Amino acid sequence: MSTKSRAEIGSNISNAVHVLQETYKNLNVLFSEMDRVGEEQGFISMTPRFLRWKSDSHSEGWLTSNFIKLYQKDDGIPLSHLPNMNNGDVFGIEVDLEGSENIPAISLVKYKFDYTSWTRTPSTSDHWVFWDPFRIDKFFKINKKDGQWFSETNEKGKEKYWGLEKAVAIEIPLLEVNSPEDISEKIFEGFGVLFI
Repeated sequence: MSTKSRAEIGSNISNAVHVLQETYKNLNVLFSEMDRVGEEQGFISMTPRFLRWKSDSHSEGWLTSNFIKLYQKDDGIPLSHLPNMNNGDVFGIEVDLEGSENIPAISLVKYKFDYTSWTRTPSTSDHWVFWDPFRIDKFFKINKKDGQWFSETNEKGKEKYWGLEKAVAIEIPLLEVNSPEDISEKIFEGFGVLFI
C-alpha cells in the first residue's frame, strides 16, 4: 500500500466519523423539536431520551443507527400503577439511518398494549420491545398492505413483549423532514392515518 493511498484511506475514515458526528448533532436537534412540537399537538414524551440498541460483543452495535422516541396523547386516563402514563396507545417515531434501500427513514408506529404487567416506563435499552414487532416473525404475524405495515403478537410473544397486542406503521423519508412544520404535518399529524 502506498503512502498516498494510506493517507486517502485515513482521510476517508476521518471524514466518515465527522459526517456521523454532524448527523448525530442534527438528530439531537430533531428529537428536541419533536418533543416541543409534539407537546403543542397534545403528545407527551414517555422517555427523556431516545431508545437505542448498543452492543459491545457485536460490532454493528458499536454504532447507533436506529433511534426510537415514544409518545402518548396527553388526554388519556392515567394508569393507577403508572401515573405518568395513560391507558392509551403508544406512538413511536423510529429514525433509521440505514433505512430501506439505503435511504434514511422515519417510521411512524402506533402500538396497542395491555398495560397490566407493566412495572415501569421504557428505558433506553428497551429498544428491542419497540423495534422487533415488524422484524421478528417468531413472535409476530407481520403483513404489509397499501403502504402500511401491520403486526399482531402471537401468544408466546405477548408476555415477552410487555403485553403488546398489535402495531401498525408507515414509513416516510427522513430527508423530507426539515422544519417544525414538517414535524407537525408529516410526523404527528401522520399518526392520524394509523388505525389499529
